[in-house]
Amino acid sequence: MKRKKKGLKVYRASNHSWFGDQLLKVISIVFGVIIMGGIAGIIAYQGLSRSVFFQVEQVDIKGCVRTTPNEIFSWSGLDVKTNLWAVRIGRIRKKLEGQHWIASAEVKRNWPNKLAITVRERKPLAMVSQKSGLYYVDRAGVVFAEVLPGDDRDFPVITGVEIDKVPGVKEEEQLLEALDFIILGEKGTVALPKQNISEIHLASGGDLVLFMADHAFPVYLGRGDLRTKYYRLSTVLSWLYRKQKYDSAAAIDMNYLAGGEMDPAGGGKVLVRISDYKAVH
Repeated sequence: MKRKKKGLKVYRASNHSWFGDQLLKVISIVFGVIIMGGIAGIIAYQGLSRSVFFQVEQVDIKGCVRTTPNEIFSWSGLDVKTNLWAVRIGRIRKKLEGQHWIASAEVKRNWPNKLAITVRERKPLAMVSQKSGLYYVDRAGVVFAEVLPGDDRDFPVITGVEIDKVPGVKEEEQLLEALDFIILGEKGTVALPKQNISEIHLASGGDLVLFMADHAFPVYLGRGDLRTKYYRLSTVLSWLYRKQKYDSAAAIDMNYLAGGEMDPAGGGKVLVRISDYKAVH
């Protein structure tokens, strides 16, 4: 009697899977819908971007002080034929913020045919004297625009620093210290308001030298601890006014004694030169 050979039976999967076929069909349909939708969207966008109904008829511009609405409109690159769908908001904003006087710009669509532009201009805190002329600088230390004939010049002047490229740059810490001192004068004392800060000279050694508008004698501020020096100088000036010695003052040294540093305990000395003699306050 012959024995039957035992072996493994191999079951081969069918070459055609119903589930796989259905999945491929669904994927194909989805991709087809997406492509057709994209094509329809492009056609619709092109139609809308050419429609007269969405043509910009009014541009509202706000925030102009030094600049004018006509300048803002010109810088934006818009024209009367611009379609609101075709307006590139980011591109317009970058164009406007590339102008010296514009710190930031906001551009909004007001459907169906209006555009709103709001600009925030840079505000000068002082002027920086350069070989090429005077330039405005804001409180962040950005030198942003040349002072032109007819511009407001009623600002303190910072001298002694030469900037390689103006406008649109930030300068070193020394310039920021001078600006910080001017900022203190904005909300400062009666004895030393911002209006009486005429010039701050940045000496080669790094020290700041102040000259006031009503009596241009040097006030040697040095560097650092400017808040303490500002209020201490205000006290000294008040003393000079009371003693009627202000007009006779020849110089004030805020770093007298203590190796040129203010006394940490607040008891440092200020040297006041009055005509032919010295007074220590």
